[in-house]
Amino acid sequence: MTTLDRYLLREVSGYLLAGLLVAVLLLLGGVLFEVLAPLITRGIGGLAVAHYLALRVPEAIYRGLPIAYLFALLLALSRMAEDSELKVLLASGVRRERVLFTLVWFGGVLTLAGFLLGASFVPKTNRLARQALERAILARPRALLEPGSFFTDAYGRLVYVGRVSGEGVEKVRLLSRDEVLAAERGRFVGGVLELERGTRVTLEASRPRTVAVFQRARLPLKEIAALPRALASDLTLGELARRLRQARARGLPFHAEATAFYRKFAEPAASVVFAFFAVGMAFWMLGGSRSLGMVGVVTITFFYYATWSVFRIMGEQGAIPAWLGGFGPDLFYLALALGFLGVGRR
Repeated sequence: MTTLDRYLLREVSGYLLAGLLVAVLLLLGGVLFEVLAPLITRGIGGLAVAHYLALRVPEAIYRGLPIAYLFALLLALSRMAEDSELKVLLASGVRRERVLFTLVWFGGVLTLAGFLLGASFVPKTNRLARQALERAILARPRALLEPGSFFTDAYGRLVYVGRVSGEGVEKVRLLSRDEVLAAERGRFVGGVLELERGTRVTLEASRPRTVAVFQRARLPLKEIAALPRALASDLTLGELARRLRQARARGLPFHAEATAFYRKFAEPAASVVFAFFAVGMAFWMLGGSRSLGMVGVVTITFFYYATWSVFRIMGEQGAIPAWLGGFGPDLFYLALALGFLGVGRR
């Protein structure tokens, strides 16, 4: 490794760590706001919240790594351009491609690390996070319910709560294809809803078959409606491949699974694309003594996140091909990179 390589990596690495820290905090903040805020206000303990967030850190690192690398490249190369360091390199006979090689190589290392995280490790930690949150919810389900809440029991039957009072619930209804159950009140004990004083009606061809009165009944719970929805991206690469094969064999739609599959490769590969983009933009700006500045760096970084979200949603809904939903942002930035490299100083 040459002195130039070490210098470039040192400049980029400092911004990379700072950018990754900010990205992780922002992504975890989004999780805290969207998923945990309603649960915290209803009594979920701080230890359970901290445990859940800790298990979501690997995903935040995986998502934030390409974003942080883009931020670091733009900031480092912009500073070098403003201080005329890139002009000095060109005047010294160091070609633009030499700088590009080092940063693409480092981007390749980040791509490999991101792929290894996203293929298996992140889905597993997300699964553990969901299980931890489910245990916390089942430990205090009463605090999470509001009048009119619906959830399911362990057998997939729909449970409705009409009123929440004290430490229990009232006017409980259980609905399924084969039976209807109504109880005056109930209370949660661990992962079980214990009902008191109710009626059970079994159905046959949508008509009552038997009617029974009970004093006590126990419903093992499966989940409360407050749990976050499981996503296709929470599956491992192998699980996604199996889902796609099964869906194709059965003729079922698989837009979300296919988009998530392609994104397992596209998101880590963005680090390499960003090296081409940032170097191309930096040497293009030398031609007119342009300056990107912190505002420009933040704007471009945020724009990638916006395109990432738009392409993902369109791919999952089938509005565009799944491969484009996955690789669309990479292809967009690669096209810009080739344009900058074509007109920038060499």
